[in-house]
Amino acid sequence: MENQNTNTAGTATETQQEKTFTEEQVNAIVSKRLNEDRAKRSSEYSKREAELNQREMQIRAKELLSERGLPKQLADVLKYSDEKSLIAAIEVIEHTRGFKDSPAENELGKGTYEGFRPIDKDALYEHEESDPFRKAMGLK
Repeated sequence: MENQNTNTAGTATETQQEKTFTEEQVNAIVSKRLNEDRAKRSSEYSKREAELNQREMQIRAKELLSERGLPKQLADVLKYSDEKSLIAAIEVIEHTRGFKDSPAENELGKGTYEGFRPIDKDALYEHEESDPFRKAMGLK
């Protein structure tokens, strides 16, 4: 019976011995976990901030398009990251053939015309006689 008691006592002392950490090791573990948590929170914060900025720019784009008499739906297809690039994109749209800047430019003469103007059917078939591509293809 003594052999059984010594075996039991021996295993009990082995299980009671736990790994202990020094203060430096604990500090290193805690600081590592804190840094990981900060990095995770920082990336989440940056993502949220970018989404918020994008929504604000979308609202600003719709306001500017509305002020200039252009369809608000263009805000979904324009590419912009800040107000400067937004204004540049809107100016390109405004000066594109088919949009008008003022009633004087309205070819229809019926007040303001929103959207694209129809192209004359004859304008589609106009070509120069000396067009090198037409000549290369044997077209008149």
